[in-house]
Amino acid sequence: MGLNRRRVVQLGTAATVGTLLPRVAIAAADWNEAFEQEFSKTLDHLRTTFSDLGFSEVAPLSIAADHLSTTFSEIGVNEVAPRAITSGRDEYNGGLRHDFDQSTLPSNAFVIQPLARVADVDEKSRADVLPLFHEVGCHPADADGQATTRLMMHILTEVFDLNPSRIAFVSVPQADNIRPVLDEIGLPFSEKVLLRDEAEALAARDASGFFFPDPFGNDYIVTMGVYYRVGDFDETAPTAYPPSANWTEIGEIVIGGEAAPLGISIGAERLTYALTGQYPTWKQRLGLLFATAEQDGADPPGLAAFR
Repeated sequence: MGLNRRRVVQLGTAATVGTLLPRVAIAAADWNEAFEQEFSKTLDHLRTTFSDLGFSEVAPLSIAADHLSTTFSEIGVNEVAPRAITSGRDEYNGGLRHDFDQSTLPSNAFVIQPLARVADVDEKSRADVLPLFHEVGCHPADADGQATTRLMMHILTEVFDLNPSRIAFVSVPQADNIRPVLDEIGLPFSEKVLLRDEAEALAARDASGFFFPDPFGNDYIVTMGVYYRVGDFDETAPTAYPPSANWTEIGEIVIGGEAAPLGISIGAERLTYALTGQYPTWKQRLGLLFATAEQDGADPPGLAAFR
């Protein structure tokens, strides 16, 4: 998922979305607290889901490395060496983590990774953009693109019971081999997938088609962005890229390429939003970003953009 992937997936007001999606009846003053409660439930449900599917949780590139190392060890969970929210590459995204580390996540494992993207500062008025958010990534062993697609759809529609008619996809012509899977599960490829121009998607490097694990490298993986319809306009799929205010991206399916293992990733906050119609404020999560960096003992240059 590239740095600019969320640039124009703009939403309507929370009030409008709330009339269309299920939501907990809460007072405006309690909005943030209510979201965090629902978000916690989403994370617990994701952990249970991946564990039940045979995946082991590994420690994220974390802001509290010592704490997480102890915690995971105490409960018998395998882990990879935890690192900071800082990437150590100040020349990209101001040294902040922008994606889970594809190269260190083992097969048959999943991670819940906190992330921050400097480009999101310019989009902070959007309801679905936060200064700190969490991406759940997983690498099934020996999976192909059809298997990762089935896994994503199982989790979203069967485990979390999202409405399939509200789900659509954005990818590139290389996604044609996923056609039988989507047709089989009642989401016709010809109706539900917006295909971008290949050359345009490669030049943009913004995922929903191609993602470059090394932002300065030339090797990429082929991806399919998963979008959920949150607006009031009844369309089967986005008609142009970037999608309109009617859609929010809730995940990414890796369907091809050799630059990283094939897998899936789910935005935990976005999934909570799709389920409940709730989302926290930018200000609420801004404090958490700074607390995260402070725990990490780091002050990457990218933090200045959030101050």
